Amino acid sequence: MRTGDESFREIGTCRLCGCGALESYLDFGHLPLGNDLREDATAAKDAASYPLAVNRCPDCGHFQLAHAVAPELLYATNYTYLSGVGASFVRHFAEYAAWAAKTCDLPGGALVVDVGSNDGTCLAAFKKSGFNVCGVDPASMPAALANSAGIDTLNRFFDDVAVEEIVDRFGQADFVTSHNVLAHVDDLSATFRRIHSLLKEGGFFAFEVGYFREVLEKGCFDTIYHEHLDYHHAAPLVRHLRSIGFDVIDLSVVPVQGGSLRLLLRKTGKGDLSAGAAAFLEEEGCSILRDPVRLQEWSTLIRQRMSRFGEAVKVRAERGLTVVGYGVPTKATLLMRVAGLDATHVAFMVEDNPLKRGRFTPGTGIAIFEPEELRRRRPEVVLIFAWNFSDDILSRLRMVVDWPIEYVVPLPDLEVGVL
Repeated sequence: MRTGDESFREIGTCRLCGCGALESYLDFGHLPLGNDLREDATAAKDAASYPLAVNRCPDCGHFQLAHAVAPELLYATNYTYLSGVGASFVRHFAEYAAWAAKTCDLPGGALVVDVGSNDGTCLAAFKKSGFNVCGVDPASMPAALANSAGIDTLNRFFDDVAVEEIVDRFGQADFVTSHNVLAHVDDLSATFRRIHSLLKEGGFFAFEVGYFREVLEKGCFDTIYHEHLDYHHAAPLVRHLRSIGFDVIDLSVVPVQGGSLRLLLRKTGKGDLSAGAAAFLEEEGCSILRDPVRLQEWSTLIRQRMSRFGEAVKVRAERGLTVVGYGVPTKATLLMRVAGLDATHVAFMVEDNPLKRGRFTPGTGIAIFEPEELRRRRPEVVLIFAWNFSDDILSRLRMVVDWPIEYVVPLPDLEVGVL
């Protein structure tokens, strides 16, 4: 069901197994899109809001949003996230490319395709190792940066036409990858089928997505936002991927992005499950994902945690201290909403990503500057909204700050310190 203006639709069936009796799990109400940064403060404050709620499938256990915002609103014009901004993420991609080449025994000149390739940071690591690369991404600004850096990138959604174009230009792929993207696509099952057809027989598919088990156990709820349609754990994914002909070779958890699930698959048509993957699934089945009491208590716990974070910020603002934010990730919009923060508490934000500077945050209208603004205004408190890169950010702050300043990291646990 779509609304009259076609801006979003209700999701009535499970996006992995097709069950039509989804259960409501968590509802945050209506929020603006976290990446809808505007060049005018008033326009930012008045940015359109959309429902943000999570459902759970009673059949396969898959968690997913109750509504899908039109992808053109999410990605095509105003999407400013860049993979290459976080130093730790760049290191991760270099290590990932080396892992993939060795584990999959990729031959020299093999074709590597990245679905949702952003600015090409991941593919740059593969290209450096001598592989042919091709990216696909609908976001115009990151795709343009990738192409300008020599990373062949199709600026379009990963649809049937994109698959045909890649095969026509390069042939079928030896290795397909994707990072933190397969929580974003609207037709998830169709995307998996397209990846299967893009691969050579015996080709490998590896991808990383935020692991919802980690989110639940650590309370990192701020990965829930409109771009993330799905909240993955291994069991529903494995069930679906095996059904379309992928062997499941390995399942593992990697620390990037606060805890990600990595799957390694191979196109064989058999749907076999390795002993290691079976052991992973068995252990996962004993976690919070199958504990109804802990699942029910989760929303109360995160609201209590955000209440403590919000109070810590408000107390400092009421004392007349200048409080600012470092990092304007998509998650900042939900963090501020649940913590009850707005422009009366946060004076301004700074951001390493140049595409976000000179804009204003959605719903709150807080100005975004370059990090050098910290030196000019010398605030007393800095909130690290991009907490999953807090080590990188604290290192940068130490290079900029030469005065006493408190820092506050909201998650996974509230941390307050002095530089």
